[in-house]
Amino acid sequence: MKRLTILFIALFLISGTVFSQKIAVGQVKTVVIDPGHGGAKPGALGKKSKEKDVTLSIALKLGKVITDNFSDVTVIFTRKTDVDISLSERAKLANRSKADLFLSIHANSHPKTESKGVESFVMGLSNSKANLEVAKKENADILLENDYKNNADYNGFDPNSPESYIMFALYQNAYMDKSLNFAKLIQDQYKSKIRTTNRGVKQAELFVLYKTTMPSVLTEVGFISNPTEEEYINSDEGQAEIVYCLFNAFAEYKAAEEGTKKIANPKIDIPGFNKDKKKQDNKNADKKADTTKAETKKDTADNKTAATDTTTTINSNENSTVKADTPKGITGTAKTTLPTNTERAVYRIQFLTAEKELAKDSPHFKGITDYIMLKDTKYRYLTAATATNLDEAKALQKEIQANGFKDAFIVPFFKGERISFEEARRINTAK
Repeated sequence: MKRLTILFIALFLISGTVFSQKIAVGQVKTVVIDPGHGGAKPGALGKKSKEKDVTLSIALKLGKVITDNFSDVTVIFTRKTDVDISLSERAKLANRSKADLFLSIHANSHPKTESKGVESFVMGLSNSKANLEVAKKENADILLENDYKNNADYNGFDPNSPESYIMFALYQNAYMDKSLNFAKLIQDQYKSKIRTTNRGVKQAELFVLYKTTMPSVLTEVGFISNPTEEEYINSDEGQAEIVYCLFNAFAEYKAAEEGTKKIANPKIDIPGFNKDKKKQDNKNADKKADTTKAETKKDTADNKTAATDTTTTINSNENSTVKADTPKGITGTAKTTLPTNTERAVYRIQFLTAEKELAKDSPHFKGITDYIMLKDTKYRYLTAATATNLDEAKALQKEIQANGFKDAFIVPFFKGERISFEEARRINTAK
């Protein structure tokens, strides 16, 4: 019990500083690419290769492609050679760099050699034994660090101790929504270009993501324990396809965040990349843009395990006193449903998330009375006011943030359903 108390106290102390860094709204100018493992930490082992070598090769190629195509983006690597970097230092590097995005690249493994597929993780509580096992495997590098037990960054965390994972129970991250968006874009790219099992977007207690203060994703590019996938992820052709997927996901994410069009005809100058195949992939991407609403719903259901909203999350303590000026135009009548008669995609601002429904006069609303409350896994509160383009949305977001909701973020909707930024842009461009 004493150890549990210490863990909770440490977590609360951390929470006061770990999310203090804020990045510019709508800017993706610095990306940190993290090749998993390294040095004395080989990661998962295949019959012919080591995870640390595969991840480094893919990371360096991805960094090159991003740099070749985006002169306004700075790419930072947590390592560029076969060196040993602690999990805490990887996150610190990203935080010191004030990165706008963090991508950790890994290869999966399983005792059963037939296991295969690609998956991406965001930080969160595991809802399955399999996800927890992935977390334990990726966190195990901590045990290989010298004097890790006395490292204050880990607060006594032991990757093999179930008790230690309690410290993640109160985890909150203002960037969860963006992390989920990026992870889904990665999986969508994998699904359209790599012939393997799409294992979806998941959550797990991954320490390297827990410590980062920006949108962060850990992606598993294949099973090194599967002979076929090991050969694929070590080949120039396989790595080129993986890099192409990750680059496209990055380009889509950047375009959506900045409200611009995705880069056309990117320069892909890495071994194994087939330019004729790229042209075909572009045609396939155009076809994919016509995906039916039913398929979109299915993808959403497949990734439901990751559907967690954070914003400013509270435990509904109605006794607290919160004061702030009411933003202009945010007074009216609360609603519990979204309008479905809009012919264009619109943007709303999610400003609050609660464990249970709040009273209409709750001080947590800081005077806002015109809002829409949605109930799924939690109670989500969004502005009833809508914006028809990203510029209007960003202005409304800043207004909400200035009135006390610093973690408020933009959410696109179409006919009462939440959609991606890319879908919103495509719908409005077609109108």
